Amino acid sequence: MDLRLPAAATAALSRRRLAAAAVVLIAAAVLRGYEIPPVPTWFYVLAWYPTLVILDEVVVLLGGESLLGRPRELALMLWWSAVIWLFFEAINFRLRDWYYVFLPAGRLDRWLGIIVSLATVVPAVLLPERVLDRLGVWRELASRSFALDARHLEIAGWVGWGLLAAVLALPRYLYPLTWGAVWLIAEPLLYRRDPEHSLFADIARGSWGRIARLMAAGLFAGALWESFNALARGRWIYTVPFLEHWKIFEMPLVGFLGFPFFALEVWSLYYLVAPFTTRRTLLASAAFVLLVLTGIDHWTVSSTTPTLRDLPGVTNGVIARLRTAGWESVFGVARSPVAELAYRANLSPEDARLAHEAARLVTLRGIGTAHAAVLIGGGVGSVEALAGADPDSVWKLVRGGARPTLAEVRVWVRAAQRQARPTLPPAPAQSPTLPPARQQS
Repeated sequence: MDLRLPAAATAALSRRRLAAAAVVLIAAAVLRGYEIPPVPTWFYVLAWYPTLVILDEVVVLLGGESLLGRPRELALMLWWSAVIWLFFEAINFRLRDWYYVFLPAGRLDRWLGIIVSLATVVPAVLLPERVLDRLGVWRELASRSFALDARHLEIAGWVGWGLLAAVLALPRYLYPLTWGAVWLIAEPLLYRRDPEHSLFADIARGSWGRIARLMAAGLFAGALWESFNALARGRWIYTVPFLEHWKIFEMPLVGFLGFPFFALEVWSLYYLVAPFTTRRTLLASAAFVLLVLTGIDHWTVSSTTPTLRDLPGVTNGVIARLRTAGWESVFGVARSPVAELAYRANLSPEDARLAHEAARLVTLRGIGTAHAAVLIGGGVGSVEALAGADPDSVWKLVRGGARPTLAEVRVWVRAAQRQARPTLPPAPAQSPTLPPARQQS
């Protein structure tokens, strides 16, 4: 008995799902704009999942098959997606090219948020490729075929391992090779196990359409990754060597060239590991996930969501008055004028100023309460003081663990310089004015 819905009913269901996903996406953007908790911290997740549903339903409306109709396959894709990206997170322990700020303070919430966020990586690449495929894009893109033998595969694999070793040995200079090295390692294995999904097999046949679509999908997904990340409070920040300036969102401009090649890696890694899903591989991957998450907490997470009770340099009495007056967020204190803080919370001008300056420092580019407390204790008590400080000196003041790095401190100082309020010069001294009678004499 065929239980599939008629084509018209399927199309109607897809349109309803697409509309509902669009509403969720718009609502997430609106709530982020009004800073309604917990949307600012979780915006990346709340934006990506409806986007994936929209892409999936577009595939259906174009005559393709929905991932939502295969829940087991979808669940495995989301899991392996997180595992695949965590492999690159492990590489980043050596590269130190990005770090995370303002993630949830609770470990369970933080780890869950990381896994759920990273679960979007594989579908974010595969779904746009499917859309392009259903539209017939580059299906006829071809060149002359050639024979691909075992010797070629062996060479590609050794080159991949050699490049990855070089990246780990000289990360400051060779980090871009990461986005090709892993593909050269994975593809020879995929070619031997599953030629149907192998991109090397496509190249050997002279069929370049799928590769071109994947690279375009990677660029599309990369643009969404960076834009959603830029709008989220819990986010990553890049400190890529030699490319710390000229960014679009958080990504250095030239860094967008890496997304097409990353998409090829995602494809090859996914189809390499997903077919071998067993209880043993799931347990092994879960152990790997826990290990890498522990490393992320140590090496990659710089700050967690700041709370008002932890605002450094401010007494508990001042914090209590701010709470009574209606302030629950450090970000709200940072945005409020000093005069408003003093008036509404019945604070002295000095207490209001200290609370305001501490909040501005805490919320600046993910500095967070722990780093801000060290800065304030070392005499860097405001954004303006940080703007005028030497990054090397600041780093010597705050270093003491895996974070912050010197590159991260440079991020702080540049942000402080952009945000620092101009200080008015002192009024010029005026000569005393003679009384009218003396002037006339």
